[in-house]
Amino acid sequence: MLVNSMFIFFGTLLLVMYFIRKVIYISHQKHLFDEPTESRKIHIGQTPNLGGIAIFTAMMFATCVMLSFTTIAYVNYLSFSCLLLFITGLTDDLVGMDPYKKIGAQFVSALALTLFSGFRITSFYGLFGIHEIPFALSIIVSVVLIVYLVNAFNLIDGINCLAASIGLLTSAILAFYFWSLHDTGFMFLCIAMCGCLIGFIYFNRTPARIFMGDTGSLFLGFFVAIIAIHFLEGSKSVPNASIVQYSAPSLVLALLIIPVYDTLRVFIIRIARRQSPFLADRNHIHHQLLSIGLSHLQATGVLVIVNAISIAMALLMQQVIIEIFFVTLFTFMLVMNWILGILITNQQQQRKDLMEELNSVPKLTILREHTNILET
Repeated sequence: MLVNSMFIFFGTLLLVMYFIRKVIYISHQKHLFDEPTESRKIHIGQTPNLGGIAIFTAMMFATCVMLSFTTIAYVNYLSFSCLLLFITGLTDDLVGMDPYKKIGAQFVSALALTLFSGFRITSFYGLFGIHEIPFALSIIVSVVLIVYLVNAFNLIDGINCLAASIGLLTSAILAFYFWSLHDTGFMFLCIAMCGCLIGFIYFNRTPARIFMGDTGSLFLGFFVAIIAIHFLEGSKSVPNASIVQYSAPSLVLALLIIPVYDTLRVFIIRIARRQSPFLADRNHIHHQLLSIGLSHLQATGVLVIVNAISIAMALLMQQVIIEIFFVTLFTFMLVMNWILGILITNQQQQRKDLMEELNSVPKLTILREHTNILET
């Protein structure tokens, strides 16, 4: 198993790095760039945004190889849904796509997977005292959760390395849990995604040579959604595995708290302003971190640390009932957001005071000061 794991990890790592180099070369030859033409976009140069092609292709190669020595549940339906989302994201990256059509494609992908394969959430795992749920409700909850997570990853993919880092952390931790559940198929899938994302981060770190685009973020969000659901369902059937059984729902929320919280937050803000929840803006947490002077990698590092703290909370509170942990975790996120708001307000006040000070100084005095500096 160790040899296969190393082979898959390094194989996907090398594959994605090779494919990304080719994608960058072709993008420059054919002028396939993400143009910084919208106010919400924060990069200033022409950057290829088709990194998702490399991630998807490397994962498909890895999956074909895996099938020679392991089994992967529902692989045919998973492949169909992933391919549909890949085409959707690629279309949006190349020529643009109406957001409602994009949402429609996500619902079709999620519905095809949950309805025909049996891949769905069948329980609320004791949340509000509810365990097993009816088939129809199971389909609805599963589809909504998948579409929500797909969009959540699409929305947090706004600065370098953020979506990839959250996906990497989630895949790495769930790979360990799938190993403990003896689910080698999904363990190898998570290891393969780790290799892909590490290779992508190498090229996406500042100054970014490529973005993953919607092609990558939609696929990554879908992948994270399916491994999360599979982990939740798998944890129910394992006897004598108290860590997995008690902490599975809490751990999944902790792993995904950054995209889940940020998406919920911006949707509430947009709806409160009577705007479409799909209207692009710069109200995301990563935008706020940039506004206080952090770089892309610093903002990503802060959010990954917050994510890691959330995971530690889930493990330390594994014996606590789910409702209490959910409230605790969201309270923690609200406090973090409140602190960030104070920092933003203070910086805005400092800028305002500086502008007032500059405006109060006669221009002739400023000119003389600059002249004296140049003379010295």
